[in-house]
Formats: sequence, C-alpha cells, structure tokens
Amino acid sequence: MAKKHRRFGALHKALKDTGYQATSGPAGEYLKFLQGTNKIVVARRPDSKYLKRFNVGVTPFDIDVPTGANVITAYQGLITVQGNNILKAVTGITDSIMGIERDLTKTKEVPGFYAALAHITIAATGQTPSKGNKTSGITKRAYTAINTRTGGVPYGRSTGVTDSTGAAISDLSKANEEDSRAFIMNAIKGKTFGNWIVKGATFTPETHPESGTFGVTLDASAPTDIPSS
Repeated sequence: MAKKHRRFGALHKALKDTGYQATSGPAGEYLKFLQGTNKIVVARRPDSKYLKRFNVGVTPFDIDVPTGANVITAYQGLITVQGNNILKAVTGITDSIMGIERDLTKTKEVPGFYAALAHITIAATGQTPSKGNKTSGITKRAYTAINTRTGGVPYGRSTGVTDSTGAAISDLSKANEEDSRAFIMNAIKGKTFGNWIVKGATFTPETHPESGTFGVTLDASAPTDIPSS
C-alpha cells in the first residue's frame, strides 16, 4: 500500500481530504482502485516468446578487472528477446557500446549477480493518436498516449564509449558506470533509428551477491564441549 501512496500521491491526498469517503471523481475512482474494483490492465502485453530470457555476458563495474592471459572478465546476465530486439533496432548502441559478450565460453557464472540494465523505451514513428484514445484503469479518465515498447538491456565496462571529457576509453579497468550511462543516454534519447524513436531510458545499477567465507578450516584449539549456559 505504501508504494501506491507514493506513486499516486496527489490522488491519495485528494482521497484523504474526503475522509476516505469519496464516491465519485478521481478520488472516488482511486478508492475503488485501492479496494480492488478498478484495476490497471496491461494492454498489448507481449507474447511469451518475446519475454523469454537468455544469457549474455558483461564485465561488472564494481569489481576489479582481472588481468592475465586468456582471462575471463565477463559475468553472465540476462536479457529478454524483446530487449535484444530493441538493442538491434536502436542502432545508436551496439554490443560493443553496451559491453556485451555473447560467447558464453568467455563468461563466468556467478549466482546472485545481476547486471546493470538500460531500460529503453521506443515507439514506432509517425503515430498520431486521437485525443483521449486511452482510459486510465485507476481514475477512468481519458488521456492521450502513443504505443511504446520497453526492454532492459544489460551493460557493463566497455571500451566502446568515451569518458566525461569525450576521450576514448582504451583501458577496460578505467571504464565506469557513470561514463557508460551518460554515453548510452546521449547516443539514443529522443533520436530516431529507422522506424523507431527512443522516447526515454532509465537505468538500474548492477547488484552482487553478499561476500561469502571460504577456505576456513576448524582451528585445532577449538573447544569440543557445548557451553552449559
């Protein structure tokens, strides 16, 4: 419930001002939403074949890049078919820019690792929706919107981007998330690629599993009894 209040702060305040007794208008419709009568319906839900996930590799930002002959730097992450197709459609970005490795023999399997994601929203060009062509599932008000698709694309350290000064990054160990994020955003936001225009992009940082403890053996001097109190 708390998340709904933050997301719909103005509606919740309007409802609260009625003593939670509204029966009509946006506040009343919002109350119906909280009660489960009004529902958000996800229109144009992609077919399951577009939501299937597969692995690609990226070199994490938050670990030191290992060095040495034939060293593996990339960890496996996940991408959906739809996300992959959006990556291909938005030609302003490439596997190189995103730091994506598709040869899984050159990646590590690290349970609990989640790659950073660029959530890219695109729309077909030339859409001219009629006024009020959609209806809110919460307030039941008509609004105007175009149809979009969004896909999460993993990204990691890359020598395909530039740093904050515009200089090319040649050393993978010097690549950082801020530079990659800025480069990706500048390369795509508001731009048209073929039949698609990028309407926006948001970013989710990578996460790592908690550090584990390994290789510790029982101390020979450890007690063998169980404490009585």
